Amino acid sequence: MLKLRIERTAVTVPSLNGTLDPRFEVWRDGDGGVYAYAENTGDDYWMHVPGVASFRFSASGDQIAAITETTSEELVVDAYRRRVLPMALQVCGREVMHASAIRSPIGVAALCADSKTGKSTIAFGLSERGYPLWADDLVAFDISNQVARAISLPFNLRLRPSAAALFELPEVVPSADNEDDAAPGKETAPLTAICVLRRDEAPAQPVAVRRLSLADAFGAVLGHAWSFGLEDSDRKRRMIHNYLDLAAGTPVFDICFEPGLTNLPAILDAIEEIISDE
Repeated sequence: MLKLRIERTAVTVPSLNGTLDPRFEVWRDGDGGVYAYAENTGDDYWMHVPGVASFRFSASGDQIAAITETTSEELVVDAYRRRVLPMALQVCGREVMHASAIRSPIGVAALCADSKTGKSTIAFGLSERGYPLWADDLVAFDISNQVARAISLPFNLRLRPSAAALFELPEVVPSADNEDDAAPGKETAPLTAICVLRRDEAPAQPVAVRRLSLADAFGAVLGHAWSFGLEDSDRKRRMIHNYLDLAAGTPVFDICFEPGLTNLPAILDAIEEIISDE
């Protein structure tokens, strides 16, 4: 499934001629900087990562070509994992959520959240309680007849400095399958629960859990969907249909909590109770 092939050539990443260039869809980081931009040229899709490589893939192919000049292989592989592979999977018909995830005895539980909410920290905390890590930051899945299956992807866990210090770990922690870049999607598992994480500086209680109705669940999960672009109306309709099926077939919980690492054990207790009940 979409293996990486590195092509070293003299071709460089094309420049972004202004943020309003109609050729490109632009992705920005939390500080507003451009970390990637993309375009569709006929049957080929391109993601350009400044300073790293241009990545080419198609909806029907089985490879992602990284076209680069002198960039280190480590940087190319990191961009492939974190930025390009999820978008290529979405183009090929899978769906991708902004979430981390752990695996329980019955399946995968996804932890959706905005950046800097703490989903990686919470996922690692659960792994310390015996729930292996499944994904960090992005969760890919297939869905059929309202049954969702999570797709394994290679990843590195990235912790904020305070969380890394708490767990006495480096800020980047390789996953168990870190070396296996040739086999994304080698494993699938049922997606059995989705927790939508929210921070509240002044909550009524340290952690509040609420199972969402279908309408609220659909809005919540769709708000964390990743897509290459929505110009393709057919693909947009399929994506909305898939997320409706996801919300209808998978329990979705809103988890509101007071931020701070001192509250982490209570958050983990609440999520562990959800996992054990499903």
